[in-house]
Amino acid sequence: MTTYDVGSEVLYRGQRMRVTDPEFQGVMMLTALHDPAVVCRANAQEVSIAPALAGRVNSIDMLEWNGLQRLANAARNIMVATTTQERKARYELHALELGVSKRTLERAIKRLRQFNAVSALQPGKSGRPAGIRLLDRAVEEIIAHQLNECWLVKNKPNLSDVIEQIQSTCRQRGLSEPCASAIRKRVEALDTRRVTVLREGSKKAKYKHDAMVGHIDASRALETVQIDHTLADAILVSEDDRTVAIGRPWVTLAIDVASRMVVGVYVSFEAPSAISVAMCLVNALLPKEAFLASLGLQGQWPVFGVMETIHMDNGRDFHSEALQRGCSQLGIDIQYRPVGSPHYGGIIERLIGTFMGKCRLLPGATQSNVVKRADYDSESNAALTLREFVTFLVNEIVSVYHAKVHRTLEMAPLQKWKALEKEVSVSEALPAGWEHWMLPTTFYPYEMRLIRRTGIQMFHREFWAEGLNEWVGDKIPREVSYDPSDISKVFIIGPAGNVLVAHDTCKDARQISLAEMRWLRKLGHVEYESSGLLEVLDGGLETRQQLITNAIQATKGARKQSAIKKLHKDRGISIPPAIESCEVPVTIEGEFIDFSLPVPTFGVHRGDM
Repeated sequence: MTTYDVGSEVLYRGQRMRVTDPEFQGVMMLTALHDPAVVCRANAQEVSIAPALAGRVNSIDMLEWNGLQRLANAARNIMVATTTQERKARYELHALELGVSKRTLERAIKRLRQFNAVSALQPGKSGRPAGIRLLDRAVEEIIAHQLNECWLVKNKPNLSDVIEQIQSTCRQRGLSEPCASAIRKRVEALDTRRVTVLREGSKKAKYKHDAMVGHIDASRALETVQIDHTLADAILVSEDDRTVAIGRPWVTLAIDVASRMVVGVYVSFEAPSAISVAMCLVNALLPKEAFLASLGLQGQWPVFGVMETIHMDNGRDFHSEALQRGCSQLGIDIQYRPVGSPHYGGIIERLIGTFMGKCRLLPGATQSNVVKRADYDSESNAALTLREFVTFLVNEIVSVYHAKVHRTLEMAPLQKWKALEKEVSVSEALPAGWEHWMLPTTFYPYEMRLIRRTGIQMFHREFWAEGLNEWVGDKIPREVSYDPSDISKVFIIGPAGNVLVAHDTCKDARQISLAEMRWLRKLGHVEYESSGLLEVLDGGLETRQQLITNAIQATKGARKQSAIKKLHKDRGISIPPAIESCEVPVTIEGEFIDFSLPVPTFGVHRGDM
C-alpha cells in the first residue's frame, strides 16, 4: 500500500486534501486545502495521489498537452454514452483513433471522474510513487520522536545535531541508521506553520504564514495620517565639538495616506515618546515656510492644517493623556492599529524604509545591521550635526520625495496633493478661535516653574520675556513649555493670556537640543572625574574635616584644664607648678577622673582637702 508523507496533497472523494497524520491501521487524517478548518478521518484505500492542478498547465509541453487533450476528449465522449453497446463501440473507435489500449481509456475515465481536468491525465514520474516510505517503522518512530522532542523546540537547535542523535539512537537499538537526506525529507514534509510555531512562537508564525488582508484607504487630503518612529541609520556629531560623535537620532514622520505627502517631521536624540508624537504633530499642523527658512531651504511644502484621523502604533510611546487631550481639543480622532496587524501601518513603514535608505549617503552611516556595515567605521566617519541632519532629511522630503513619481499613485505626491485640493476643500487653518502660537502650550512638554527676578530657571539656564514683571516674586509655579529640540527659548502663557516666548538671557546662547545638553553635561562629568581633580577634592575635604576634629578636641581639653584650675583655686588647693604648666589636660583623683598621663605624687592627700 502506498504511504503518504505529512503535508502531501491527495484526493479523497473528489476533493483535494492535505495529509495531517499518516496512515495508521488503515485510517489517516486529512485537512481540506480550501479550508484548513475542515478535518476528516479517511479510509486509506479511498485516498489517491492528487494529480497536477489545472493552474500548473504552463509547465506541460505543448506536444504533450495536445495528446492529453485528445485523450480527455475521448474519455469524456465515452463517459456520456447511455448504453453499454454504445460505450463499447466508442471504446473501440477511440482506441483505434488514438492508438491506445482500452485499459488506457479506462484509467483516463477514472481520473477524470476524480478531477475533471486535462492536466489530471498527465502521467506520473517514473520510479517510486511520491510519498512512499521505505524505512523500518521503528526507525520512523525514532525520527518522529527526536524531531518532536529535540528539534521542534524554542531554542532552535541545528538539524545536523538532531540528525546525529537520531542515527546514534538507531545504532544503539540495533536498527539500520537512516541517512541524513532521508531525515531531511521528513522535516520538509512537516507542516511549515507548525514548525514555526514550535520553534519561533505563534506570533512569528502569524506574521510569516497567515494572510494579512486589509489596509487603510483614504480619498481625501488629511483624511487619515499615519505616524511612526525609527532610529536613523547614521551617527551624528556634537554641535559644540564636531570631533565628538554623539550617536544615532530618532526620527518621527507623519504621512498623509491619500496623497502620500509627508505632513510632519521631528528629529531628536531622545527615545520615542508621546512628546515625539506631539512635536511631529505640531510640525504637521503649522505652515512650513518658517520651518524651511530656519533650515535655509526653499521649496513647496503646502501641507498643513488639522487632519481628521491619526493612525498610530499600539506602543506605550503613543499612549499619553496629554496627547489625547490635545488632539481632542482640535477635534482629531486617534485610532490605534489592530493588535497583531502590522500591515495596517505599511504606508508609514515603507516611507521610513525609503528615508533610512537615504541615510546610507551620509558619512557615519551605520547601514541596517553589522553585517552590511562590514569594516566601515561609522563613528570615526560621522560628520553631520543634528541640525545638518534635519536639513538633509527635510531637503529629501521636499525636493526629492515629493517631486518623484510614486509607484502606487503613478504621479508625484505633490501632484496628487494639488489634485486633491481641487476636488475637496483642504483645511488651511486651525479651528475657530485657534492661533498658531497656541499650539506649543497645547502639545509641547512643560515643567512647573516660579517667575524670579532673574527670570525662569530651567535646564541650568535663565529665560525672560517682556510681560512677566507682575509675576516676579509671587511664588506661584506656572506651566513653562519647551521644545526638546531647541532649548534656547521656552513658552509661557503670560498675564494677558497670550503665549510669551522667553529667550535665554545669556548673550552667547545658541540653539541646542535638550538631549545634547544633557549629554555634554554627562561628558563634562566624565572628563572631570578622569582629570584627577576629584582626588584632590577628596583630599582637601578630608584635611578640612581633620582640622575641625583636632580643633574641637584641643578646645575641649583646654576648657577642662581651665575648669580644674578654677575649682582647686576656689577650694584653696595649691596646684604644683609641674601640673599647672602641663600642657596635657589632667584631673585630681576624688574630685575628678585620674590623670590621663602618669604624673609623680606631690603630697596632696584627700585628708588635706
